[in-house]
Amino acid sequence: MLSARHARPRENCATGAVDRHDLLLRAAIQRTRRGRGAVAPPGAMIRSLRALHLVCDCLRTDAAGHLQRLRKIDDTTWSYAIALANEHLVGPALHAALERTGRLADIPDAVRDYLALLHQSNAARNDCLRQQALELIGALGNAGVDALLLKGGATLLSAPAPSARMIRDLDLLVPRHAADRVFTTLDNLGYRAIARYPAGHHAYGDFARPGEPGAVDLHFELIDTPHVLPAQDVWRRADQIVVQGRRFFVPSPTDRVLHNVLHAQVHFLANYYRGAFELRQLHEFASFTRDDAPGVDWTFVAGSLTRHRLRTPLHAYALLAHRLLDAPWKLPGAPAVAARLQVQRCLLQHRVPALAGWGTPLANVQSAFAPHRMAGLYGQQSPLLQRRLHHASRFLRKRDAGDWIARLLRSEAHPRGWRR
Repeated sequence: MLSARHARPRENCATGAVDRHDLLLRAAIQRTRRGRGAVAPPGAMIRSLRALHLVCDCLRTDAAGHLQRLRKIDDTTWSYAIALANEHLVGPALHAALERTGRLADIPDAVRDYLALLHQSNAARNDCLRQQALELIGALGNAGVDALLLKGGATLLSAPAPSARMIRDLDLLVPRHAADRVFTTLDNLGYRAIARYPAGHHAYGDFARPGEPGAVDLHFELIDTPHVLPAQDVWRRADQIVVQGRRFFVPSPTDRVLHNVLHAQVHFLANYYRGAFELRQLHEFASFTRDDAPGVDWTFVAGSLTRHRLRTPLHAYALLAHRLLDAPWKLPGAPAVAARLQVQRCLLQHRVPALAGWGTPLANVQSAFAPHRMAGLYGQQSPLLQRRLHHASRFLRKRDAGDWIARLLRSEAHPRGWRR
């Protein structure tokens, strides 16, 4: 555990000025700054297909066919759509997309002002994250440590800093052998550990410094099944970038797509098995399918995930992006039937959230015993069924009944397990 030190907050990143606006917007603005979605209006979380399609229509890059539709949307539907956008962390992206396609004039004034405020607040927060990242990367470079920015951080140091992408924290990949130098650097900068993952985890933990907008999530590997996308391979294919004299790395476009799919579909809570999705991740995936996007080797993406028996999660994800965001189909071959059924399941559960809750135990079992996890733990020499039975036996011997019941009921509301 690192020691706590006094931070050196920057005056230009001070918060508070935006909060002089309407009281009704404050909770959403504060959650935007922290990288979290706003709470839905009173009552249940809004997950209707109508709100979903409205948000996705706004996020699309083309305006054709949607201008008239936006003008006909009533205020109540807009309220539901904004709640959904906040939940999925795409409020600033909504404003950016509507502005880019010239549709801001077609939405109600109150909605336009609200989205503009979120966009402005997120842009200010991302500017602070950018300064924070540059300082940390520079300090690590002085200590002889290479750093690779993941996920939203990979675009954070572009010029100018992205204002539409909401970023929870700074995901930083460092070589495991350099861990001690990284810890010393963080300590010297005034960071302290606020969360520590178990030994052998793909990430070490979260580090925070008072006055900064985001924590630093320190990784040694990219995902919890590192054999599917090994850090050493990502390092080998990474792109080197220099900003303000500071050298750092970002994953290649192909690896960014792989990481996006794996993180969204099978990592941690494993949305694929739960029949869930997050629009922020899906929107980022869709951006890689555009003609003007950096080069992605889609054949490599498909082949890599097919080798790990993850073809259906990939196809379902790409098909959902195509259905909701009009993302071009870039993968070789047509989507599998199982992928089409999965998309229908996702949309049904989005409309009837109770279905997702009922399927939670089965989803957790499917995730825990997925073929790619069994291959990572036990290799592929023995039959899959034998490996699954061995894994179940080991788990039951090591844990008591309360542990495996908690694991069965793990959900987004209880990510560490029921009642944990």
